[in-house]
Amino acid sequence: MIPPELEGPGWRVFRDPAGVPHVQADTVECLAEGHGAVTAVDRIWDLEVLRRRAEGRSAYLLGAEHSDGDHLSLSLGVAETARRWWNAAAPQDQEFLAAYARGVNRFAENAWRSSQPVTDLGVQDNVPAPWEPWTPVAAHLEIHALAGSLPEQLWRRRVHEVLGEDWNRVLDAESPRSAASNAWLVPEHLSASGAPMIAADPHRVIEESGPYQPVCFSAPGLRVRGLALVGLPGVPHFGRTEGAAWAITASMTTTETVRTVVVERRSAELIEVTTGTPLTQRRVTVAGANGSSDERWIRTLDGAAVLPGDGSFEERVRDLPEGQRMELTVVKPAQDRAPAGAMTATRTLLSSMTTDDVVEALAGWVLPVNDVVAADSNGSCVHLVAGQHAGAPEPPTAVAELTIRANQRPADPAQSAARLGCAPPHRADRARELLTAALDHQSEDGPGRIGHDDLLAAQLDTLLPHWPPLLRDLLDDDAAVSEPLSDPARALRERLLAWDGSMAAESRDAATFAAWRDEFARVLADSEPLRALGESTGLPELWTPFLDPTARVGLALESIVRHGTSVGLDPRRAAAEALETVAARVVAAREAPEVTWGRAHRFAPWRAHSALPPFPTVDLGGDTDCLLAAGTLPGKGTGCVRVPAARVLWDLADPAASLWITPDPVDRGSLGTTPLDSWARGEVDQALPWVPPGSAGPTDRRLPLGDAAAHLPQGSLPPGTTLPVALRPLDPVADLSTVHEWVRRPRARFWGMTELSAEEVGAIYALIRFSPTHDAWIIEADGQPIGIFQTYQPHGDAAGAMFRVEPGDLGMHLLLADTGQRIHGLTGALSVMLARQVLSAGTRRVVVEPDVSNHLALRRMQALGFELGPEIQLPGKTGRLAFYTPEPDADS
Repeated sequence: MIPPELEGPGWRVFRDPAGVPHVQADTVECLAEGHGAVTAVDRIWDLEVLRRRAEGRSAYLLGAEHSDGDHLSLSLGVAETARRWWNAAAPQDQEFLAAYARGVNRFAENAWRSSQPVTDLGVQDNVPAPWEPWTPVAAHLEIHALAGSLPEQLWRRRVHEVLGEDWNRVLDAESPRSAASNAWLVPEHLSASGAPMIAADPHRVIEESGPYQPVCFSAPGLRVRGLALVGLPGVPHFGRTEGAAWAITASMTTTETVRTVVVERRSAELIEVTTGTPLTQRRVTVAGANGSSDERWIRTLDGAAVLPGDGSFEERVRDLPEGQRMELTVVKPAQDRAPAGAMTATRTLLSSMTTDDVVEALAGWVLPVNDVVAADSNGSCVHLVAGQHAGAPEPPTAVAELTIRANQRPADPAQSAARLGCAPPHRADRARELLTAALDHQSEDGPGRIGHDDLLAAQLDTLLPHWPPLLRDLLDDDAAVSEPLSDPARALRERLLAWDGSMAAESRDAATFAAWRDEFARVLADSEPLRALGESTGLPELWTPFLDPTARVGLALESIVRHGTSVGLDPRRAAAEALETVAARVVAAREAPEVTWGRAHRFAPWRAHSALPPFPTVDLGGDTDCLLAAGTLPGKGTGCVRVPAARVLWDLADPAASLWITPDPVDRGSLGTTPLDSWARGEVDQALPWVPPGSAGPTDRRLPLGDAAAHLPQGSLPPGTTLPVALRPLDPVADLSTVHEWVRRPRARFWGMTELSAEEVGAIYALIRFSPTHDAWIIEADGQPIGIFQTYQPHGDAAGAMFRVEPGDLGMHLLLADTGQRIHGLTGALSVMLARQVLSAGTRRVVVEPDVSNHLALRRMQALGFELGPEIQLPGKTGRLAFYTPEPDADS
């Protein structure tokens, strides 16, 4: 059997075929240590980059161009804040975080020396410093430093100062935050599985393997699958326990107070003019690569950070003459300085079994401020905002209908007032349209229900339904254009007007539209008075992705088309100019084949260091406002900038029914493909806390078991009679009438199907037929069907959450049918033969869990050598665990 990949005190790690780790532990603290260990093995480069950025020391590793980022981290006090949060945390939370850091440190040095990015750069000897207990908090704060409202507030201030407040309405659009998402909750009465489902896909700029790490956990009392934030234990954003599930989107709330203050130089001090308060100032050295260094100033006012400027701005502050004044930007987070429960959810969510548990676990959450949907296996569904922001607290609300969260503005006026830079409603409207269509579909079985395929298809939808009407507004009126269009421009216009809005990867029309839109954004951004936004902001280049005027105009094109004329813009003239420019390119490239949108829109994760070789690219459909939110920045090219950093589907009907995928370009499994390739193809993997399972043998053929007569008590059959027994795969169609007749009889009451219709029984066995974790056979004796044999891999069954699953475990169920011809001792004989079969096929331990009131079965298990375990609560019954492990030298 496959041994654990990693082991430590009280924990071990297995890895599923797709490369996803499963940390199995004795305690929650041991679990955190194992999580840190496997993260070090898989993502040590990412961890070191995160740690150095949080501590303001990344330029030493990544190059001088990262000095401004280090200066910002030092100015925001990321490391100091992490220490305060850790010191304020409860002892259990401190130990949980410290255990994760211990796990990282346990494997960091060896992992570093063998890491591909490290060897590519030749920095094997720059071994990472040990993680402190508070370092996971610092990594978390660093990841989300710019995920709040600060970039949007700076942009709106810039527009107000340069163009006037009226322009903020015209340039309003989804802000280019580093985080946004879709999250949809389907309550049980609308779900094809009969239990609540959640589908989600967070949208992020992807660096290296991405911010999320698929991981599974199991420990006494918990079994979890979820997306961990690299550098932080637990799965606080996306998780599914045995009883509950949750997912987040960005709440788009205001998370900082940003204000402009006037300071005056008085001797060696800078004094805030209004209050007379002196700024606190200290000089720091930002170390760069190759022994270089750079002196910077860290300034605060009443504990709030003064935002650093670019080199010229910082020189002006430093050299401000006596008595002269200038403006500085002060940023104060909405969060408490030392919140006691900021990290509690990382630990307590792991044992949450109800929505009440999820709400309680998130009660102290601080950052980022998340819009959360949660559900449990009892059917409860809730929506809440978790985190501290500048608005009034928003209490959790129960939801009973389809809930669509896509960063759209809330309908409630008070909640809306606390939001900034919400997304246009297009993603939310399109998701509701598609999922409602599934509900409207009537079948012979009754009203429509939303299933896995509906949710997964919606996540991959590439329609931009709002752009064809915008194109008609812009292009469908010759009188609106001062100069007649050239013939090539007219042809291009007709092509755009005929386009259906699809941004499918194979579409050439989508690529043509994107090229025109890109030019349209550039023409507008270069027009008066928008050109003024391109002048120096006084901020470092790290703010360019958030404040670049061409990119911001590109994101705001819809709003500009709707409202631009109110401030003197002429979107139609710009649209016509863009037509002429792109048409001229088409004419010039007439001999070249037209490119598809997927090829023009190729995606690869960014590299943290500019000297690292680029990752291979993948063709990708979708666009910023598609449900497949593979976003571009119109005006800055058609390349893909931000993508779904994961896709998850949590189904609370079945432990084996949840699915996930991430765009990780590194193959850590045994499938011969990277997750990125599977993700680009729209595929998903099963989300299971995998342990190498046992087997009953090949599932696509008949399995002879031998002669049962050899195992029957003397006298059970006439002398010389043989009884050959075999297994064949159960056919849910051909065997249905026989199986339904068996399971509805009183003798089969412990099988749990006596009240089910034939259609319901058939549906169950159809699911088993295609399940990768469960199998069902018909038992034949002398060629005649006499019963059902079922096996399951415990990591894919509810029973597997009730005990420590070992490599080689296999669960089994046996139903001997009431055929009217009973043979004394046949059940025991079949039990022996079936156990021999599974043990010879690689199973190391057989697991059963008969109903506690099935005394005959329990006595038989004991007689066969099974060791009884505890009683367990399973769906539909109270069972009694029992295990059979053969002696190492015993005959199979």
